[in-house]
Amino acid sequence: MSGGGRPTLQDYFDQQNQVVYETVYQDPLTASTYDPDGLQSLFARDEIDWVDESLWDKFPWVVFGELDSSVAGPVWEDMDKDAQETWYEENSDVVESHLGELNLGSGSAMSQVIFRDQHIALGNLYDDLRQQGAMGGTEIDYSYYQKDPLFALAFANIHWEDEELEAPDWSTPGEGVTEDHLKLAVRYTVETYRAVANDRFREPWDAELPEAWTPVELETDYEGYLEDNNIKPIDMPTAIDRLPSPVMSSQLQSLKVRSGSDMEGQWGINMAQTNPVN
Repeated sequence: MSGGGRPTLQDYFDQQNQVVYETVYQDPLTASTYDPDGLQSLFARDEIDWVDESLWDKFPWVVFGELDSSVAGPVWEDMDKDAQETWYEENSDVVESHLGELNLGSGSAMSQVIFRDQHIALGNLYDDLRQQGAMGGTEIDYSYYQKDPLFALAFANIHWEDEELEAPDWSTPGEGVTEDHLKLAVRYTVETYRAVANDRFREPWDAELPEAWTPVELETDYEGYLEDNNIKPIDMPTAIDRLPSPVMSSQLQSLKVRSGSDMEGQWGINMAQTNPVN
């Protein structure tokens, strides 16, 4: 309001430009990029080459908090635009598996390639992967996987001799249980999940297949058919004796006489006078 107490044109524009904050609910299971085991990024892939070392180079292992920046590289804010854009281009598959397809622009600079909100999401993803050890410069926290029930289930069901690995020994993490053990557990878990999702987790059919059935036309001579085919007839039980007709007790008969009811007699007369329909 101006000093005179009457609204001015500037007051009108100030009122129209007020920022309105609206709270929008986002399902944390679909909106969050938190993936402590690194498994969700693999579930979304169509094909996985487990032998490809580049898969494990970017895999977000759970690591201790201390980072060696000389190996892991700088945080997102300390990178210039060219370095950010280069990382995005080299890791577009990883970014898409976490954030989906980003809206790209026509410019070459990172600030022009990605909109502001997606730029922030990309930076947060980079820092999360870096903190989890995907860029290197960290040591894997084997105690995390030792306590993870999903990995414990995988370790208990892997035939280590078939995989040419010794069974994990948690008493010496890093030696008795190595990164190769974790890689195999990840592979078994992901392949089991994908098999269940694609309805391929079924027991094989080991029983012998039944012989083919040939239909045979029934004959009218039932007894002859049984005899020719060496079939013993079923012993039919004897016919069930018919229950006796209901009988009116003497008390009901006397009550009928006293009431003067003669419906039974009238019914008999009507039946006698009714001509049956041929």
